[in-house]
Amino acid sequence: MTKRFKLLLSLSVAAIALSSFAAGAYGAGKLKLIVNGKAATAEVKTINDTTYVPLRAVSEMLGATVSYDSATSTITINSAGNATIPNTPGAPSQEATTNTESSTNSRSNPAEIGTTLPFTVKDTFSDYGGSVNISQVIRGEQAWQMIQEANMFNSEPDAGHEYMLIKAKVTITRNDKQDAAVRLWGGDFTLVSTSGTAYDYPLVVTPEPKLDASIYVGSSSEGWVAFQVKKNDESPLVVFERKYDGTGGVWFKTK
Repeated sequence: MTKRFKLLLSLSVAAIALSSFAAGAYGAGKLKLIVNGKAATAEVKTINDTTYVPLRAVSEMLGATVSYDSATSTITINSAGNATIPNTPGAPSQEATTNTESSTNSRSNPAEIGTTLPFTVKDTFSDYGGSVNISQVIRGEQAWQMIQEANMFNSEPDAGHEYMLIKAKVTITRNDKQDAAVRLWGGDFTLVSTSGTAYDYPLVVTPEPKLDASIYVGSSSEGWVAFQVKKNDESPLVVFERKYDGTGGVWFKTK
């Protein structure tokens, strides 16, 4: 699956709006999402009388895959067993593939905080590269204070969890698509628990500067990315641009 499709809802990104279930701006109780009889762990929020559901959570629970064609601005959702991406008329049939390379760096050999590592992203629609660095990690009460100050409507972390903020810098040094910009956002990073479980991306407004930019070759973007982490999870890892199946990517320690 290409990274160009934002699988998770942020307060500035469209997702699934369920107006008929509205219960007022940020309803009094926490909403539950049940898909095919199974409760989802993803957060659901009501904002200005409209209820928003994370598209990624719903799609994955239904066994579907999601892809985005930047050339035609088309979002495609395929049910299980039908995961190919439709092509534009006349184009050869292809399946979406993503590959991120970063030397010997891996989940079993993550980089220290402050390390700058090269990366390459190569998929059906993109072929570009550059470097990525995580310079700072903040978690616990300080992270919550920063998130609370970023937006008064940001929710407290879930029970047994706390917020984590990382400050990341991404530089684009090569793009095979001439004069094209690369879209960067917090969802390019994933937090993976010490035991190996990927955390959901939280629905919060991130402190400024946040990592959310469209940049060309020779430019960089640096900003905060927010996560929720279990309080007893002492050494989770952060990965940049992993594949949809969880392999690849550039991995960093968080302590």
